[in-house]
Amino acid sequence: MRIFNAFVLDIPYLFLKKIPYAWVLVVILWTWPPIFSGIFAGIILLGLWFMNMQQRAWEAGIASEYRVLYRDEPRAPVSYQVRNGILVCVGSAIAGWLINGQFGLSAIQWTLLFAGLMFLYRDAILFGAGVVYLVTNKGIAVRFVPGHIDYRLFFRFDEILNIENRISEKIPPISWSKLTPRRAADRGLLLNPKNIDGFSKQIQEVFISPTNIEKFIEHFPPSVHVIKNSRQ
Repeated sequence: MRIFNAFVLDIPYLFLKKIPYAWVLVVILWTWPPIFSGIFAGIILLGLWFMNMQQRAWEAGIASEYRVLYRDEPRAPVSYQVRNGILVCVGSAIAGWLINGQFGLSAIQWTLLFAGLMFLYRDAILFGAGVVYLVTNKGIAVRFVPGHIDYRLFFRFDEILNIENRISEKIPPISWSKLTPRRAADRGLLLNPKNIDGFSKQIQEVFISPTNIEKFIEHFPPSVHVIKNSRQ
């Protein structure tokens, strides 16, 4: 299983995000014998399966190295997702109606083409970035998928100066890395590093937004200093 997980994690996420382009062929070829459209639909499903397996493989890798105490997978508000979904469907239908018959495609085909590409390729913008936080006995592991690249990060407790339970800035400082489903997240935890230069050259301060902040904090070791209700 470890060999398979390593294989899955070695597949570039950027490559997997190119697979949804096969949706164009699914729609164009649907008036042909179903086998042709079905082949490309199968390729898309395989790509989506590998994306899902990457998340599981990453979590399995963390669990093999550390003791996982708590898992949190925050998501954008349902109202935000539903609104964006409706806008995409309506916009695609209007566009399909306007260019009905172009390149031999019907209005329904154009509608499915536009909506499918948006849902498959721009999902992070429409429904929020994919985020999973794992509190372990040694630190906080984060997998962040804001679009076409996935970030696999680990912040050790001994690298953290303190953690602020706070409201986010309306315009976040340039030093912040917001690892949240939406940049508009208004409440969360700010991880401040002991090193004055930050956690790395690219990451200075980190803002995360667990679903249940209090429960998330409960699993921190006593050595971690949490500043509660900071800057309300």
